[in-house]
Amino acid sequence: MDALEAILKRKVQRTFADKVVEREKLVKIVEAGRHAMSARNLQPWQFVVIENRTTLKEIGALCTTGRFVTDAPSAIVVLKDVANARWADVDCGQAVQNMANAGWALGLGTCWVGNFDAAKIGAMIGVKDGWAIFTVLPFGYADPKNPPQSKPLKPHTEMVHYERVGNPKP
Repeated sequence: MDALEAILKRKVQRTFADKVVEREKLVKIVEAGRHAMSARNLQPWQFVVIENRTTLKEIGALCTTGRFVTDAPSAIVVLKDVANARWADVDCGQAVQNMANAGWALGLGTCWVGNFDAAKIGAMIGVKDGWAIFTVLPFGYADPKNPPQSKPLKPHTEMVHYERVGNPKP
């Protein structure tokens, strides 16, 4: 699957098959994150790959909007450099997008988690001073009984303008 196809076809996935994600795929996903653009090339991220099922269940229990992490076969916790307050969130967001698209291209799905107990998860995985958790990205194969669903996009005419807001045609 090429990059554009992965971007256009990717869906959010919150349920996972009971199947281990191959380490080689997780390495490729992390590499996609490492290659994201970042302001002044500061690369204000670190990635913690989690494969231990007990740890995943503990992290999932601490995710108020991402309990589905408990059933994921793997996850990547994305850390951000807090000293880079102006750009770290934007840069980490680009890394997350790269990883989500890479995962989809490799046959895996994800959904980033927005609310979690950062202090408890951070202590659990050994986050050092100067770093904070940006998000948790669970990765896994689609659950055949509950595959990811498509969500409709807003109409093109509401979102795309040419030369000037309100001009829908080139």
